[in-house]
Amino acid sequence: MHETHHLAHEAASVGVARHRLRAALEREGVGESVVYDATLVLSELVSNAVQHGRPDRRGRLEVCWTLERDRLVLEVTDHGHSTMPTIRPEDLDADRGRGLVIVDQVCESWRVDQNDDHTCVVAEMVLAVA
Repeated sequence: MHETHHLAHEAASVGVARHRLRAALEREGVGESVVYDATLVLSELVSNAVQHGRPDRRGRLEVCWTLERDRLVLEVTDHGHSTMPTIRPEDLDADRGRGLVIVDQVCESWRVDQNDDHTCVVAEMVLAVA
């Protein structure tokens, strides 16, 4: 299963993306713990794109997911390229800055694909195969 969604480059899109992913994974019979982790990761990626990225010419960002037999791949693309997403040193007093730490802990791997006109963060989760 593969889905692509173009969402408004605004904070409200975090919830929209989370809701759409949850519905898609539940339709596919994915277990609740994976759904929870996946929606958490996607929320962090979309939030980062809205906060640090730039919209396309239509004011949007792109959210994709691909569910394979043994993995789930989440991708969020914005049209910024001035800052490279990185894990910040932990600051227990900070109100923000833990998103990629969460992504790094929950996912098997994640990476940033960046060029002159966009930044795409790709996160991969391994699924237990019965």
